[in-house]
Amino acid sequence: MSSVTAAAQARPAIDETAAPWRRVPLYAIGGTVVLGIVLPLLLVRLDIGTYLITLMILFFIQAVVAQSWNLIMGYGGIYSFAQVALFAVGGWTSGILVHSLGWNPFVAVLFAPVVAAIAALGIGLPTLRLRGVYVVLLTLAFHELARVFTVTGPRFISGGGYGLVTVQTFSFGNDVIGDQRTIYLYYLARFMFAIATFVIWRVIHSPLGVAVTALRDSETYGVSRGINQFRIRLLLFVISAFFTGLAGGYATHYNGGISTTIFDFPRIIDLLAMIVIGGWGTFGGPILGAGIVIGLDQYLVALGDYRELLLGLIIAGIAVFAPQGLWPVVRRLYDKYLAPEGAPVHVEVSPTAPHDVEKEL
Repeated sequence: MSSVTAAAQARPAIDETAAPWRRVPLYAIGGTVVLGIVLPLLLVRLDIGTYLITLMILFFIQAVVAQSWNLIMGYGGIYSFAQVALFAVGGWTSGILVHSLGWNPFVAVLFAPVVAAIAALGIGLPTLRLRGVYVVLLTLAFHELARVFTVTGPRFISGGGYGLVTVQTFSFGNDVIGDQRTIYLYYLARFMFAIATFVIWRVIHSPLGVAVTALRDSETYGVSRGINQFRIRLLLFVISAFFTGLAGGYATHYNGGISTTIFDFPRIIDLLAMIVIGGWGTFGGPILGAGIVIGLDQYLVALGDYRELLLGLIIAGIAVFAPQGLWPVVRRLYDKYLAPEGAPVHVEVSPTAPHDVEKEL
C-alpha cells in the first residue's frame, strides 16, 4: 500500500468535508473568467488604467510565489527559506537561455520551472531528512549560495554584480505595443496565476494533500499509518519550486531582466507578510495577503527605510490579534452576511492544531 493511499485512508475527513467548497457553481467560474478578460479592456480607458493593470500583473506574480511557499510551509510544515532563491533560479534560467543562447522568451520560460524543480530536488534530498531549525539553516545557506554565485559567477552566465539587465522581453509582434501589449502581458500573467492556483488547489484536496497535512498535524500518527514522510514532503517541495520558478521566469521577461537585489532580506519579508497577513495553512490566505501587501506598498514605499519597520509591525499585529490571518475572518463574514441560507458554515482551524484542518458543521 502506497504512502499516499495510506494517507487517504488515515484522514478521509479532510477530503470529504472539503468537497462542498470544491463544488463551485459554474456561473461563478464563468463570471470570474469573463471578468478577467473584460476588466483590463475597461481599465485601459482610464487615466490610471495602465498603472492598475501593471499592479495586477505584479499581484499575479507575487500571489503565485506566496501560494507556492504556503503550500510547503503552511500545509506541509516545512520551514524552508529557499523560495526566493528558487524564484531566482527560474529567472536566471530563462534569462540565460534568452540572453546567452538566443532562445525565444516564450520557449525559455517553460524551462524555468523545470530547472527550479530540479534545484529543489537537489536541496530537498539532504535537507528534508532534517527537522526544525536545521531545515531553516540549510535553506538559508542555499539562498546565500545562490546570491554569491549570481554576484561573483562568470559574467556570461550570471550577468555580474548587477544581474541580467538586458534580457529580451515578451514580444507579441511589432504591431502590439503600448497599452495593447500591457493587456497581453496581463492575460499571460493571469493564465499563469490560474494554472498555479488550480494545481495547488488540487494538490491540497488530493491524497497527497491529506498525507502532508496529516504529517504536519501529527507526525507520529501519519508515519504510523504508513505515510512515507520524506517522499511526500520532497514531492510537495518540488511542486512548490516548479511554480515559483515559473513565476521567476515570467518576471524576468516581463521586467526585461533580473537583479541581484532579488536576494535582499526585504524580499523574504514581503513574501512572509503575504502569507502571515492572509493566513498560512489556508488556501485563499496568500492570495488575499498578496493583494493587501501590494496595495499597501504603494503607500509604504514613500517611507523609505521605515517601510520594513511598519510592515514588520503589521505582521506582529496580525500574529497577536488574528493569528490565523485575515482569510478566516473574511470567510466568517461571508458566512454571516453573504452566504445563501442553508449553506454549510466553514470553520478554519489553526495549522498547528493536531486535528482535522477543515470541518463542515
